[in-house]
Amino acid sequence: MSIDLKSVSDENFVEWRRAVRAGFGQHVHPDDITRLRNDRAEIDRLVAAVDSDTGRIVGTGGVDSFSLTVPGGNQVPMAGVAYMTTAATHRRQGTFTRMMNRIHEEARDRGDVLAGLWASQSHLYGRYDYGLAVNSFDWKIDPHYGDFAHSPGTDASIYFVQAGEAAGILPGIYDQFRNDTPGGVDRTAGAWRYLLFDEERVRGGASALFFAVCEEDGEQTGYVMYRMRRQGDSDMGTLQLEELIALTDIAHASLWRFLLNYDLVGQLTAENMPADDPLWWMLADPRRLRRSRHDSLWLRFIDIEKALEARTYGIDGQLNIRLHSEHQPEVNGTYSVDVSAGAARVKRTSERADVDMTPRDLSVIYMGSSNPYSLVEAGRISAVDQEQLSKLHLMFSTDSAPWCPHYF
Repeated sequence: MSIDLKSVSDENFVEWRRAVRAGFGQHVHPDDITRLRNDRAEIDRLVAAVDSDTGRIVGTGGVDSFSLTVPGGNQVPMAGVAYMTTAATHRRQGTFTRMMNRIHEEARDRGDVLAGLWASQSHLYGRYDYGLAVNSFDWKIDPHYGDFAHSPGTDASIYFVQAGEAAGILPGIYDQFRNDTPGGVDRTAGAWRYLLFDEERVRGGASALFFAVCEEDGEQTGYVMYRMRRQGDSDMGTLQLEELIALTDIAHASLWRFLLNYDLVGQLTAENMPADDPLWWMLADPRRLRRSRHDSLWLRFIDIEKALEARTYGIDGQLNIRLHSEHQPEVNGTYSVDVSAGAARVKRTSERADVDMTPRDLSVIYMGSSNPYSLVEAGRISAVDQEQLSKLHLMFSTDSAPWCPHYF
């Protein structure tokens, strides 16, 4: 028996999609296969691992194409790795690694600068030089304890919109937000249709989506979409926040005031909230906001020079970064990062390195979410002296934490 990697076509797409969901222990509705094919999947970026004896698909993988906002506001092409599974009957045969290598090679050929993913298993992707670049939090709070420490002045108004109207309003607000937010990615029209699909079978027993929009001086500056879970009209149910996007501080405060003022809600839950969201500091009793930190976006460099030149930096100066990788021996070497007016010029150099790390560690600090001092203490980054370490920290630090509101 051998396992062959093959392209996905319309002829084997249904089998491929069923194999993806089976890998996650799920069945898939036939209509959802069609929906994925029409609104999300880029069929030329999908891969199938096929058992040569049976002709069956035993492994799956693929990419969604994204534009990722990096510190400073530039956007770079990113291969959004997804759909990665290997059948339990065919594990430990190198299939997963072969699919990952193919995905990375094709991403390089297409001109992607980074690859990114949300890891189902946090220990799995470090061996492919992915580093945890963005963290986020899951929240729970009883709205009865949602009073603010101070009453923010606001001239904003909040109003409900129906699903059809929301489909025309939300993408414009989201685009403004993600263009200014490191970690944000674009959403195509198909991605929005896929996200807003709301038939009963996808609700998990909750209500259909509700949508509310914030407006200031005639400008739409934010929105929320959420579901309700309750057993009856008098039940203290759960408000399940699906997404909150705010372009201004007023919109942020107004939308949270709206959510925390709900009657007959005993708990508000929210997943994938920004690591530095100010709601904690806005609450009169912040202890009531229970926060659980978790990893979100992992990044891998496809083109190190272009990625380092795409973002801006906190201080000017020159730093030589040595990278060493077992998985990517072609990237081993020292890179000179010369920053002037916040922008970098990057090239390979034979000069002595100032700091030493793996590409995975560089991914961890690239978006500004992690302090390199912590990685030094963990034994993952080394520096020739404290001055160079301080320079590394100040160069890669950012004013705000990155956030990726889009799960893929």
